[in-house]
Amino acid sequence: MRFGFKSLALAAAVLASACETHVEVPSYAAITFSHLPPIALTVAATEAETLYSKPLTAPNVEHEFPVDIARTAEGWIGDRIQAAGASGTATLTVLEASVVETILEKKTGLTGLVTADQGHRYDATLTVSLKAVDLNVQKSAETTITVKRSQTVPEDSTFNEREKIWYELTEKLMADFDAQMTKSIDAHMTLFK
Repeated sequence: MRFGFKSLALAAAVLASACETHVEVPSYAAITFSHLPPIALTVAATEAETLYSKPLTAPNVEHEFPVDIARTAEGWIGDRIQAAGASGTATLTVLEASVVETILEKKTGLTGLVTADQGHRYDATLTVSLKAVDLNVQKSAETTITVKRSQTVPEDSTFNEREKIWYELTEKLMADFDAQMTKSIDAHMTLFK
């Protein structure tokens, strides 16, 4: 009788472990700008800082993103700005790097039962300032840009699908940021070109 109980317990444990589904969580590469040509500014050093403080509560969800938006923006200055001067500093400051989640209205009735609605919208905002200062020659220049991107996500998307959409949203936001900042440097920082 004891043998039968142990065998039954072992069979139940094997069966339970066989039914477990293993969900693989993908990892995402850092988003960089090193593949792009450098922008030479006549400064001796570059630095980056973030003044934006993540709320860590709804409706903000940027802290859940697989790649940190503020840190990625900070990395831009090291990848894109080439310090080509003897003195002075270029400082990139992240003023905002937010993503706000909005729960969207779903269809009701028979239509709601047979269709998958967009369940959430994510509105990303990145505001960054770039300031160059050279006290030795008494000159300074500054530019501030804001880029925004929005993306909806189907109500039936899995966690992994949502993270993939978030990563793609971040990639697009960063491409917009790079393009806008490059134009803004050309327009507003000619003293350091």
